[in-house]
Amino acid sequence: MAGMQINREGWEPGKERGTPSMGTVLPRVILWVIAAFYAFGAYDHVASIAGNHGYAWSEAPLKWQMLDIAYLALDIVVVVGFLLRWRIGVIAFFVVAVSQIVLYTALRTWIIDVPVKFARAPEQIGYLNMVVIFHIVSIVLVLVALRLGALKKNVDWE
Repeated sequence: MAGMQINREGWEPGKERGTPSMGTVLPRVILWVIAAFYAFGAYDHVASIAGNHGYAWSEAPLKWQMLDIAYLALDIVVVVGFLLRWRIGVIAFFVVAVSQIVLYTALRTWIIDVPVKFARAPEQIGYLNMVVIFHIVSIVLVLVALRLGALKKNVDWE
């Protein structure tokens, strides 16, 4: 990228104003897409708290209630942080992603060890593998976005 210069607004000189360079668009798009998934995750936690998962949330195991509250807060921080390109969003993202990978692999038996009323069939538990894969892929994508300067608001390369 020697000789390439991006002005303070993130646009390449000589290009029509309002046309972003690919180096500024791709990392932002990656963060926006992941933020959309985390917004859905926040919505899912709200739905759980509202009792829309087939059981009254107040009767759910305490560990599920605590995780719903914690991950709802963290998901919101990730979404806002990614959209506004705040470092706290990246920190919250890695906390969520790594902790859920640990929860759904090493601590899987703890998560699914619940009263019979809340137990899931073995085939329903398979979705946990999908959650782990999602988080691994999202970690790789966020690392790529960060490498490409996703958090830089004012890029000035010389």
